[in-house]
Amino acid sequence: MDEGERSNARQMRFSAHQPKFRSERLCRSPLNPRPTLVCTAAYTCFPVILLIYALPHAATTAIMFNWQSIILLFISYFVIPRLTFLPSSLHSLLIIFGPFLLPKAVNLFRTARTAARSVPVRPTPLKVQRALNLLFISALCFLALTLPHFAPENIFLKTQSRLQIPPDVLFARLRFLRPLTELDEVLRLKFSASVENKLIYLAYGPDTLINCIWCTTSEGGDAPNFFLYSLPKIITPHIFHLVVLGVATSSFLVGSEGTRFRIHTTIAGLFIMVTEIWYLASYDITVNKRAKVLEDMDFVHWRVRVIRFLVFAAVDGLVGLVLWATSTNRWLAAPQSIAERLEMSTRQAEETVHKLRALGLLVNSVNRDPALRGLREDYWQTEAKFMAEAVQEEEVMEQINRVVGNMDFRDLDGRASGVADSILAGIDGIRAPQAMATGGE
Repeated sequence: MDEGERSNARQMRFSAHQPKFRSERLCRSPLNPRPTLVCTAAYTCFPVILLIYALPHAATTAIMFNWQSIILLFISYFVIPRLTFLPSSLHSLLIIFGPFLLPKAVNLFRTARTAARSVPVRPTPLKVQRALNLLFISALCFLALTLPHFAPENIFLKTQSRLQIPPDVLFARLRFLRPLTELDEVLRLKFSASVENKLIYLAYGPDTLINCIWCTTSEGGDAPNFFLYSLPKIITPHIFHLVVLGVATSSFLVGSEGTRFRIHTTIAGLFIMVTEIWYLASYDITVNKRAKVLEDMDFVHWRVRVIRFLVFAAVDGLVGLVLWATSTNRWLAAPQSIAERLEMSTRQAEETVHKLRALGLLVNSVNRDPALRGLREDYWQTEAKFMAEAVQEEEVMEQINRVVGNMDFRDLDGRASGVADSILAGIDGIRAPQAMATGGE
């Protein structure tokens, strides 16, 4: 075999191991060198998908590939395949349904934006301002409760002691920092009785460990009892938060602007409460047994407490932002119904009629009273004299001549003729049905 035949054979073997399509190269990764069937099918069918999406738009516009189509093409074909950090199932679903879901999401956003633009922005209603003030005060209170001053004392963190320290040494260090109290003596007895009490202290706080008299049993494994004892204390701030959300979205305080989000805020508050209860119920308190230094210790009670109030403040701020945006028609603004627009137009027409009637009564009163009629005539005579003197000034005459010289009388004549023709066409349009009805009779 000569050199040319050997080169052709090497080229054929090399090409046999290369992917036939660019989609296969995109679907490969160091963890999955072979292209998946889902990726190959998705990228083989993607031009057909794009064509199906673009054809309806091509019927109404002369440009098939506008900027939106190009951006969606880039995201679906180049960005989504490179999101390899996502789970494989989610990644495959995004590859398959991404070209369909992205245009739908963009169209939904544009529809909501167009509807919001069709409704004028209005000032914040008075009732919504009350709800915003309530949510603002609530968020400030929750943020203040995250400060260490309002949290129960953590003696391990205060004395910079690890979990394995003897109780006598721990409280001796605490004595140098502050005088010991009766609760400290009870806590020292608890720590001396069992190492598990230290773990319960870190998980459920000092109050639960000191005050629960029925939680400790001779059989051991008392963590569930301490959790049940601390459950009312866990639920209490959540109930207060739900009350705040309920008042901020009540029909009595806010009106229809807040009641539309009442179910959503209630679900959010209940979800936060259930999540915290589930986390503490499933938390393994023995994790801290492996902590050799202070930095490795997990102060669950204090950490969950801070996260809880931060989440409360964030939810209050988010609800306040939603109420403000929706009440001022900046977001999710629904156009007024025909009945509401008719009612508003009728009310405005009635107000205008009332003003015209009041003006007519005022004019009649002025005309019937000789003194008022004389004042009116004097005013108009003085006004006419003042305007005549103002027009005769040189500066005013120069400005008038300049404006008249710059005017296009032909264009003005054409526009006046157009307005007259439109008025006459409207009159003819009104008369034509009446003439047809008269002829039919």
